[in-house]
Amino acid sequence: MRVTGFDGAESYMRARKPLVMVTWHGRLIGSTYHCRKRNVVAMISQHRDGELVSQVVEKIGYETVRGSSTRGGSTAALGMIDKVRAGQSAAMIGDGPRGPIYKLKPGAAYIALASGADVMPVIFAANRAWVFRSWDRFTVPKPFARVFLYYGQPIAHPGEGADLREFTRKIEDALEALRLRAESDAASV
Repeated sequence: MRVTGFDGAESYMRARKPLVMVTWHGRLIGSTYHCRKRNVVAMISQHRDGELVSQVVEKIGYETVRGSSTRGGSTAALGMIDKVRAGQSAAMIGDGPRGPIYKLKPGAAYIALASGADVMPVIFAANRAWVFRSWDRFTVPKPFARVFLYYGQPIAHPGEGADLREFTRKIEDALEALRLRAESDAASV
């Protein structure tokens, strides 16, 4: 695994500075593995499959808050805001739990705005991977694949009174640019 840009995320984590990391649903496996045991809280769906995911994520070293854009979102958002304000970094899935693919829902931007956090896009790509035929094109690197994990440049909190839609769009654009870069690098190997 080649990791780029983690020093930026790590400096936020060490200083306990408010940070929301965001990735796409189909690309969560790379950053989930890499950020384990680093004082990160993840929002996990309250749906049936979310229970299994929550148990796995907690076992590898995350704290979880249960909820999503389709169930329990308000309570989960308030929980995430409190945790980020208290010094934990947040892990968010931007297009989950049901898509559409690569379209950022406002949850990550809302939590960042409400907690005073900066946002960091995170993505991975692999030169050889299984890509499922699910809505999110869930991607799992094949054994011995070269994996490229990118932590993008932090997107600064835009200040009080910022427009949620505008901030959401800015995060989505940054995450998509990072995805395309990672895919290009993986394809060139």
